[in-house]
Amino acid sequence: MSKRWLTIAGVVLFLIVVFCLGFAFFYHRIQRTQTAQAKPAESSKSLIDKPLPHAELVDVYGAKVDEQVIRTGKVVVVFVTPDCDACKSESKFLGTLLERRKDVAFYGIVPFGTHPNSPNEAQKIFPFRVFYDESNAFVATMGLNRIPVKVFLEDGVIKKGWIGAALTDQARQSFITWLDSLP
Repeated sequence: MSKRWLTIAGVVLFLIVVFCLGFAFFYHRIQRTQTAQAKPAESSKSLIDKPLPHAELVDVYGAKVDEQVIRTGKVVVVFVTPDCDACKSESKFLGTLLERRKDVAFYGIVPFGTHPNSPNEAQKIFPFRVFYDESNAFVATMGLNRIPVKVFLEDGVIKKGWIGAALTDQARQSFITWLDSLP
């Protein structure tokens, strides 16, 4: 009987060792893959007070958009996708602010994916004009790896940025207070 228990213990120990080695192998592999991915040209924080990087944007019809649309005046650019629940929540919140400051334009940019209908789908969901980052180079240059992200521009210069949706009353009030304080 003790020989049987010894065999069972040996098998269990063997399975534990195989599991631990497998976990360590895959964990190391994931870490290596993440660090090997291309880094943005600049960190997101270092983009403040610098011109907005070049963007190859198209509208819902696939037509090229003149970048001056997002580079003129006071603009809030929101990076969103139609399949993101946080983006939808953020857009509902921002939709309530569109009339609050008519001198601030709001635009959405769909940065991820290759589905040709993404801008069209986004335009149906979001209450502001939506463009698509055709080459994804814009997003890479900005260093964005999650959404939603809001960026405030003044005449094409990045002045402020927010990562994530304003889901709490405090976060929403903070954004409204900031918006109302703009000259």
